[in-house]
Amino acid sequence: MKKIIFFLTAISLLAFHGCEKDPDTIDNRITITDEVSAAARTATISGTVECPVNITKIELWMDSDENFSNRNVHDIELNDGSFSISFNELNTNTTYYYKYVVYNAVDMAELEKKNFITQDVTLPLVTTAEVTSITANTAVCGGNVTSDGGATVTAGVCWSTSPNPTTTDNKTTNGSGTGNFTSNITGLAENTTYYVRAYATNSKGTAYGEEKSFTTLLSINGYDWVDLGLPSGLKWATCNIGATTPEGYGNYYAWGETTTKTSYDYSNGEEKSDIGDISGNATYDAARANWGGTWRMPTDVEMGELINNCAWTWTTQNGVNGVRGTGPNGNSIFLPAAGKCRGSSRYNVGERGYYWSSSPEHTITDFAKALSFGSIPPVGFTITERYLEYTVRPVTN
Repeated sequence: MKKIIFFLTAISLLAFHGCEKDPDTIDNRITITDEVSAAARTATISGTVECPVNITKIELWMDSDENFSNRNVHDIELNDGSFSISFNELNTNTTYYYKYVVYNAVDMAELEKKNFITQDVTLPLVTTAEVTSITANTAVCGGNVTSDGGATVTAGVCWSTSPNPTTTDNKTTNGSGTGNFTSNITGLAENTTYYVRAYATNSKGTAYGEEKSFTTLLSINGYDWVDLGLPSGLKWATCNIGATTPEGYGNYYAWGETTTKTSYDYSNGEEKSDIGDISGNATYDAARANWGGTWRMPTDVEMGELINNCAWTWTTQNGVNGVRGTGPNGNSIFLPAAGKCRGSSRYNVGERGYYWSSSPEHTITDFAKALSFGSIPPVGFTITERYLEYTVRPVTN
């Protein structure tokens, strides 16, 4: 923003005898020091007034006509000798003239005329947000318009399978004005790398933010998975059973049961002390029973691989607490802190997460193994009663 500084000194036609003057005349000497900050469509004039003895009113006249034939008149309100006046909806690249008019009870004086020039419209400024909530066919991006360049601006994101996408490729339109915006990207192909940039358009043209890239996921039976680069090559689902987003809690199941209940306690739990690992067994495996295909509950060995090969951090995703595990290849998985159910109540929601494995604990009857975490690392195992209601995150080979 260009700043223009003027120093104005007005001396009345009366002889100068200091600030203590006849109360019926304007002071012989009044000094207004001001600063003009002019953009393309706006301007602010601010400054200070010295020795305003006996002054009843100060006006600021402004017009694009130097004769002030269509002047806008603004009363200056002093705050400890300082003032500031803002002007909006100005014309771009235009010379505006202004002057101060000083009054007392019986007289007035017009000070020297000055001017400033508004800037021309420039390209807007925009940045690109990180790409999140990536699925097989959708993703979420957006951006931040930090300057409209002095004109009405519209913004969104554009994407392509080639670098440097433009608005001639696929795009969203997400409103107008400056500030943050969110864009839902849809209609994507599975397992495909895309390039995305935020854009902002005004009368001067279109500006782009930095480029981001992402790769869509693959799905089985409509459920997405992510390859974390684990040694076994195992793929982990991006959502819990019953959830539609990675941060969704989804359903809660007792170990070895494939449907939900309104109350979970020892008295209504099914006796399963005589069965082994249930991974892939549709009778007992909630993942295989509800999602079908090759989806199944992870074994304790597979959970151990996830725990030991990922870097874990406690974080918040879309307002939901949980942990993010980043695999050897840089891809990550988010596990929400969904808590657990016992009886008809939920406990530790937003504070801890519990995820069933398919593996029973053979040394203690009616116990099974589960992944557990809280806000303080590490992510690890817990051994607990099978009747408790935990969430399930499926896997596939």
